[in-house]
Amino acid sequence: MDIYQNLAVDEAIARCTSNQEDKISTLRFWRSDRAVVIGRFQCVHKEVNLSYCKNMQIAIARRFTGGGAVYHDPGNLNFSICADRSDKYVPQTLKEIYELFIGNVSTALQSLNVPSMYDPVLSCIRINDLKITGTAGWLKRGVAFLHGTLLIKSDLSMLRQSLSPPERQTVFLRDRTRVRCMESKRDNVTNIADQVKKCPSNEAIKHAIAQSIKIISGQAVHKESLSEEEKDTAQALYQSRYSQSEWNLGTAAQ
Repeated sequence: MDIYQNLAVDEAIARCTSNQEDKISTLRFWRSDRAVVIGRFQCVHKEVNLSYCKNMQIAIARRFTGGGAVYHDPGNLNFSICADRSDKYVPQTLKEIYELFIGNVSTALQSLNVPSMYDPVLSCIRINDLKITGTAGWLKRGVAFLHGTLLIKSDLSMLRQSLSPPERQTVFLRDRTRVRCMESKRDNVTNIADQVKKCPSNEAIKHAIAQSIKIISGQAVHKESLSEEEKDTAQALYQSRYSQSEWNLGTAAQ
């Protein structure tokens, strides 16, 4: 449930897979305690209510992929997909990769009577025009890596407050030599549980996504554990990056 460990594992899977000659594609599900996760190229003071998060003990973390800020809590189900780009079913452009995999998650939800639709403009999933996912991706060295959130029974009040930065917060610079403050695209969100009469369980959602991926990939989906290389890489990334405030927040401007 530790957000920093979870993000380290995601990056480890992407990096280790990219180094493999015979790549093994991975579908991973995970959850975390309350946290705000910002994109790699964002500035925390422009995305997060810092004092609110501190008072409410909401962790603040930065992931290795781009995109905007999202909120995590145990009411989220998060998914990570790491695919070999040499596989015939995997498209080559980022837009098409999002359409295939995130669109596939939407299809899986539809099979559970969740009236979801993939939004190709913002690469997300919606119910009644309200957003239920935040997604980000990484395409490098023969790997297509996507991860995202699914709002199932999340605390939307806490989500909104934690992602509403007040004016005149302490300014944090991610990189003094190359400051990029890519701002999130604000949107209206909802929970799956608030839009359906009977909310499917996390296990049902995971099974539906796995079955849908099996169909589009033509590959069997087996439950496995992290490899020793992935475990070691995740621990090294946790120590050098994700446990460090300089990575997650940046450096306070003087």
